Amino acid sequence: MRENNALLIMEIIMKLGPISRSELTQLVGLTQVSVINITNELLEAGILEQVGMTNGSAQGRKAIVLDVNPKRFYSLCLVLRVEEMVCGISDLRGNILDTIRIEYPARLSSGELLDEVERMIEELLCRSEISREKILGLGIAAPGPLDVQTGTIVNPPNFPYLQNLPIKEKLEKRLGFPVCLDKETNLAALAEYYYGMAKNYKTSFFVSIFNLGIGGGLISGGEIFHGFRDGAGEIGHVMVDSAGPKCRCGNYGCLETMISEDYVISEVKKMLKLGVGDIVVNGIDTITLEDVFAKSHLPGMNVFHTAVDKMVSYLSQALGIIINLYSPELIMIGGVIPDMDPMFVDLVAEKVHKRSYPSHCKDVVIRKSEFGKDVFLMGAAALVQKKFLVNVLPQSL
Repeated sequence: MRENNALLIMEIIMKLGPISRSELTQLVGLTQVSVINITNELLEAGILEQVGMTNGSAQGRKAIVLDVNPKRFYSLCLVLRVEEMVCGISDLRGNILDTIRIEYPARLSSGELLDEVERMIEELLCRSEISREKILGLGIAAPGPLDVQTGTIVNPPNFPYLQNLPIKEKLEKRLGFPVCLDKETNLAALAEYYYGMAKNYKTSFFVSIFNLGIGGGLISGGEIFHGFRDGAGEIGHVMVDSAGPKCRCGNYGCLETMISEDYVISEVKKMLKLGVGDIVVNGIDTITLEDVFAKSHLPGMNVFHTAVDKMVSYLSQALGIIINLYSPELIMIGGVIPDMDPMFVDLVAEKVHKRSYPSHCKDVVIRKSEFGKDVFLMGAAALVQKKFLVNVLPQSL
């Protein structure tokens, strides 16, 4: 019981610190004596630190202000993407201190991947001069489908040589650290819950939109919602157009397909070459998605405007389904595509808020993630803390 209470206190301090003991007492629902005793032990262990004093009562008594000691322990984090692998090291505040990025060869075998991960981690530890005793563990943000319980990469469509890879077991044997993994969008949602804009919300949904691939992750009550066989959150495979092209999942008209870079550009090129509208564009074959967004705001560029409007409509349609099913208080949109156009998220929010059902749809907060690509590394670090911080708590707890 005391161990669980200590973890609850740590979670609140990581989210809301610096914070006084009296504020903690109100938030955790424990007696003041219990909060004092637990925080004293965490202070003695160096996991917490005193960072100042504040007025704690109407009588003007000073109260100790506590925060996480970010240098007491560290997390290793790994992100597997189609085009690259990124390995990083994070402190207890979720700050990414150093990273190593390598291009991901298309035909990298599972053994070669494990070799690369081990090499990157050893290089990070050497460069940072952080002792292995201070490492809580390794968190992995990986593409699905996954078996989170066993730590297995099952059969991701873009990683044909990594099917049924028990990456947790194999890396634990190689590294000597505990290892955990989850889908990258689940971990992005967790990063926002611990370190970002979702810390004050009970339910939040994260959508990541890349040139190829869309994912989602739901946090409810501080926990990732995995669903049956870790299949929750797959917003990219919500059907938004039954007449749309075939998706790599085998279905037709999935959101992932309808707003993918390749599909959007191909549709724009097709319209331009057919002479739709009065637009004359040189170099049609070299158009990029960045061009589509940039030109969509210019007068007379109707083809480009229509393309972006369709992307906005498809995404808002899928988010409407998420709201109907899960009713999150906050929706965060991240990934490469929102960075291409500062107005994109606002346009999506505007269309979602115009929905007539449910009536609270207009009150759902929709924001762009502020962490950029680091959100996935930060989420992997947050998962390590959530899973393995218990291993370094004082034995008296």
